[in-house]
Amino acid sequence: MRCRSQWMGTTFKLMYVKRTPQSSKTMHVVSSSFKATFTWSNMQILQECREACGGQALKTENRVGHLIAELDVESTFVGDNNILMQQFRSAKLFFAEYVAAQKRNKVFKGLGLEHMNQPCPVIPSQLNSTTLRCSQFQMDALCLRERELLNRFVADVSQCQARRECKEHAFIMSYQLTEDLSKAFSDRAIFQTLVEAEATLAASSLKDVLGMVRSLYALSCLEDVTYLRYGYLSVAVK
Repeated sequence: MRCRSQWMGTTFKLMYVKRTPQSSKTMHVVSSSFKATFTWSNMQILQECREACGGQALKTENRVGHLIAELDVESTFVGDNNILMQQFRSAKLFFAEYVAAQKRNKVFKGLGLEHMNQPCPVIPSQLNSTTLRCSQFQMDALCLRERELLNRFVADVSQCQARRECKEHAFIMSYQLTEDLSKAFSDRAIFQTLVEAEATLAASSLKDVLGMVRSLYALSCLEDVTYLRYGYLSVAVK
């Protein structure tokens, strides 16, 4: 987690150095999403360390929201992080551009969502260790979640608009879906950076280590509840 955060931090710094007026919206959306993602990851790491090494094991104060708020200073910013994660869906320009491209059957570009122009990835019914370590499978799984959540979000907003509800109200009513979509966007963007960094290395022990980091990160993302909540993976898959 720390390794991937440093990589993404460096990537965002380069994005900032090379910024243009046209990239300002992208930078706002990406920075909002990454800030929340990194904060929550840090809290999760500290929580697991407490339970594994702190001698307290599973403690109520570390799990119940109201008690955490009294003991963990970082939880003070959880509300802010929820709002930041929703900045991705609040980029109405990107939403409008995606809907327009979809209706006109045109190529969509922006925020690394070019994979939406490709056929929908197919997850194998049988998963073994070789498949799980494959970078293509890992990317397909992350893109599938982001793709399906984005299409579901567009469909929900379109249904609300068909009932003559304003777009802003539709966004608010789909807050759970938009947070899931924002997290899927962050996970896929971070993973893509790891893949690109690994591709720049020649065959070496460092490349092997980075490949292991990539696999560990991808598999931790696959444990996200959204894969079961929306039926993208099944508990029957082995």
